[in-house]
Amino acid sequence: DLPKDLGNGLTMRWATEADIEALVDFNIRVHSDNPDEPEIWLGHWTRDLMNGNHPTTKAGDFTVVVDENAGGKIVSSLSLISQTWSYDGIEFPVGRLELVGTDSDYRRRGLVRAQFEVIHARSAARGEMVQAITGIPWYYRMFGYEMTVDLDVHRQYRLSRTPEKKKAEEELFQIRPASTADIPFIQPLYEAQQSQSMISRVRDETLWRYEMETAHRESVYSRQMYVIETVPAQDSEKSTTAKPVAYVEYKRFFQTFSVREMRVIPGCSWRAVGLFLLRYFQREGDRLSETLPKPVESVTFHLGDGHPLFEALPRELKQNRSGYAWYIRVPDLPGFIQHIKPVLEMRLAHSVMAGHTGTIRLNIYTSNMTLVFEEGKLKAVGTFTPKRLGGGDAAFPDLTFLQLLFGYRSFAELDYAFADCYANDETAVLLPILFPKRYSDVTPLG
Repeated sequence: DLPKDLGNGLTMRWATEADIEALVDFNIRVHSDNPDEPEIWLGHWTRDLMNGNHPTTKAGDFTVVVDENAGGKIVSSLSLISQTWSYDGIEFPVGRLELVGTDSDYRRRGLVRAQFEVIHARSAARGEMVQAITGIPWYYRMFGYEMTVDLDVHRQYRLSRTPEKKKAEEELFQIRPASTADIPFIQPLYEAQQSQSMISRVRDETLWRYEMETAHRESVYSRQMYVIETVPAQDSEKSTTAKPVAYVEYKRFFQTFSVREMRVIPGCSWRAVGLFLLRYFQREGDRLSETLPKPVESVTFHLGDGHPLFEALPRELKQNRSGYAWYIRVPDLPGFIQHIKPVLEMRLAHSVMAGHTGTIRLNIYTSNMTLVFEEGKLKAVGTFTPKRLGGGDAAFPDLTFLQLLFGYRSFAELDYAFADCYANDETAVLLPILFPKRYSDVTPLG
């Protein structure tokens, strides 16, 4: 229960709307990479989360630690942003922890750990099966997280400083800002693209409207959508209207255009639309560079490793960047496995082990789990007591099983990398079927 006395004049409590401006100042100061160049967008994001307009998050979803001996100033804080993700088509509730920060004078006192405990409890009370966070290397492993979902795998295109050969008036396509009236066109394309991703986020119309209209335009988490459409024919004998063929979401960050979403309708050439987009960014970069202190130099496509644009433009977008990873926490692993049971059964049914009957004993060293199959159906998820420390049909050290579960690493990769990861002959066939390696591209709610 909060408020809670943490000792030495420090109190942990839930934030209120009265804390908005203090938290805005705190987050800009603590999270900006360079104190001399404050990142103002952090303040816009904080206000968006606290002002009551966000679909899932309000001021009371922030924890704050205040120093009563320093006039009640905020010295540490974090937030919970509830959302729904999908595991290969099975929806599951997620609590995203963000804006985790502590004043440098108050670090190494366990303030983040204390806040994680209450935020994890709130997330569990909401029925959220998974917690997710992005952040600094290793740190969140201390709280039960593992880096296990692709984050920001991208490719970069360098803009040319030579004049564009193809004139805008010769283009077959044109681009315009999208409005909420375009949601019925955009949403099915988004869902089609996300169906190719192992893990994705579910969006309804409320979320689309919030991200497109309500979120502050300078926040990283506002979405600036554009519709690409055919250029209508102006011939006197045959006039046509513009037909939407694709959507793209991008923002300019300093000297680069960052493309974060893109999808083309079936039956339309990805390559044709992609090349048009490169030419558009070239012209837009030239236009903006006339007034910017530094010219726009590149386009970065943050689209995930398996995006079809990279297949359509392999030579133009050949510079692959490895990206980072989401930290994922699954407090009830057997419960989550039960939740995704339809996916596991489907994978088994379409494999060489279709109709399998048997029990897989998974040893995770600090816990153990059994998957009981009867004629290809997952009948039970239970536990067992190994006769020796590494006993069972397969073993996974630390939280490496989560890397397999979320498609981040294959069993062969884990088996190669960890000497204490192994499986017997039959389980070594079953694990890649049940838990294949698949790319993910999560567009998070912020």
